Amino acid sequence: MNLLKRMTLLLSAIFLFVGCSVESDSILIENVTLLSMESDELSENYSVLITDGRIAWVGPAADARTFRGATIITGDYYVMPGLAEMHAHIPGANQGEEYMKAVLGLYLSQGITTIRGMLGQPAHLEMRELAAAGEIDSPRIFTSGPSFSGNSVSDPDEARQRVRDQVEAGYDLLKFHPGLSVELFEAITDEANALGIEFSGHISHAVGLERSLEAGKGSIDHLDRYMEFLAGDPADREDPSIIYFGYDLAYQADEERIREAARKTREAGVWNVPTNTLLVNVFSPDYTPEQMNEWPGMEFIPENTRNGWVNFVSDLRSGDDYDEEQARRFLELRNKLTLALHEEGAGLLLGADAPQIFNPPGYSAHRELALLVEAGLSPFEALKTGTVYVGEYLGEEDETGKIAEGYRADLIFLSANPLEAIPFHDHIEGVMKDGRFYDRSDLDELLDRIRQAID
Repeated sequence: MNLLKRMTLLLSAIFLFVGCSVESDSILIENVTLLSMESDELSENYSVLITDGRIAWVGPAADARTFRGATIITGDYYVMPGLAEMHAHIPGANQGEEYMKAVLGLYLSQGITTIRGMLGQPAHLEMRELAAAGEIDSPRIFTSGPSFSGNSVSDPDEARQRVRDQVEAGYDLLKFHPGLSVELFEAITDEANALGIEFSGHISHAVGLERSLEAGKGSIDHLDRYMEFLAGDPADREDPSIIYFGYDLAYQADEERIREAARKTREAGVWNVPTNTLLVNVFSPDYTPEQMNEWPGMEFIPENTRNGWVNFVSDLRSGDDYDEEQARRFLELRNKLTLALHEEGAGLLLGADAPQIFNPPGYSAHRELALLVEAGLSPFEALKTGTVYVGEYLGEEDETGKIAEGYRADLIFLSANPLEAIPFHDHIEGVMKDGRFYDRSDLDELLDRIRQAID
């Protein structure tokens, strides 16, 4: 943060105490309970001053004197930092601008104030700029470019040029899909590392977990290739009929290798976005497709998409390769991997892979939080994956993911203690993005507009 911005925030804090006027767009959040994410302690009867989209002061409400020019927000709220969805999808331009905006608004309505788009295109760069300017109701957007896969690049020179093109276009990261040869993977990662752009996503069969870690990926998504590592399986094995991240290896996986995998990940400095909710939705016998189709948020998914998800999961589970006990074993191993990565200090980031199979934008991130707790993280540790750790991943430790002076004014206002109410999408009373406050009625109006856009 530059010196001028720090001085502005300091002066704002001074004005609070001497009773001076502040800018007319300043906001005082008064007498609320804070979960700052600096610790798991709640701070009762606290106030927060917002100036120019940043937090200018935080302290006991009794220390905040009345001052002129600020809008007051008060109520029986728990206030915490906004969440990030780190494996998000934005609809393509072929689905229309209004639908793109509707999906972005849906993320925001559920307290998601930052997203990392994982299958980008030029239209998403335009949405990123509109969101940054506050011209649309949207989280802050980071976006990959179009993905790198065995179908999108055919030789090393083409792969390197595609990296250069995406850097020049202004994408924030590269996205990997399966099908890359070792030669292509090494060309892409070598060029990306030289140009300083990170790469995340899937790991190809031929590449495998260890080679991917050595290359320095930004994040591995879906815990891809960990099951293969646990099973000691060669990276170039033939694709099984169900290729959902090692489901077919559930009985071959050696649990003794879980800690080794987690330590290797920590040593490589690579993050993971488990997206456990996606695999639970596909495989868990505890939830039928019909039940999942009635989950909160599914009403915002177009009917033809919902029907497609029901048919996909029904067909998969009725096939010869699906077995309930194998599915339970697979999901159990994923939970153990998730917990081991956390305990070994290999960073975890919150991501549900929305909108994918029964994962409506925003709502599914709250389910992912609940699944992280189910895997063994404490509620506070789970919340860090969508707040504090996001700041670390982005290199914004001093401005993203906490309620403290100098941080972004991206906040969620809740009617329940977030440490006790995960998933808490049904307790959201307000959302603040860059200092712009959406109260409950604003959010309801936003959701009504989203319904109309989807219909």
